[in-house]
Amino acid sequence: MTEEYKYRPPIKYLYTGLGGLVISVIFGLAMIKGDEIWFSIIVGIFCLMGLALGIGFLTIFFRKLNVGNLKLGNDFLEIPGRWKERTKINFNDILDIGEIDSYDNVIEIESKLGIHLIERNWMKQKEFDNVKRRLQEYWMNK
Repeated sequence: MTEEYKYRPPIKYLYTGLGGLVISVIFGLAMIKGDEIWFSIIVGIFCLMGLALGIGFLTIFFRKLNVGNLKLGNDFLEIPGRWKERTKINFNDILDIGEIDSYDNVIEIESKLGIHLIERNWMKQKEFDNVKRRLQEYWMNK
């Protein structure tokens, strides 16, 4: 039986991106209206930083929005990855499961394919707890 869990970027990425664009516009207007050249340069730097922050977070949010679901089967785990590539990890390939009860709620899985992360803020708490419980059961029985 395969269980699927929604794996989406947190909504705070959208708000941070929009906030960065708003800050960029505010600093851009202050740069244009500035009388002193040194003030315009400093505010222009903040304008560019806000623009980079906004574009960066909006890019992360929209690129990862439809990345797919996290799938947990009887003997495998399929994690949506970067750039819309999925990673399928067989439980037999798992070398170590670390940081299950860490402060930032991230499950770190070390397998033969590399290190993979499952972040709590990309899932609902109940679904994350189910994945964590299943991985703990597997790791204790191994």
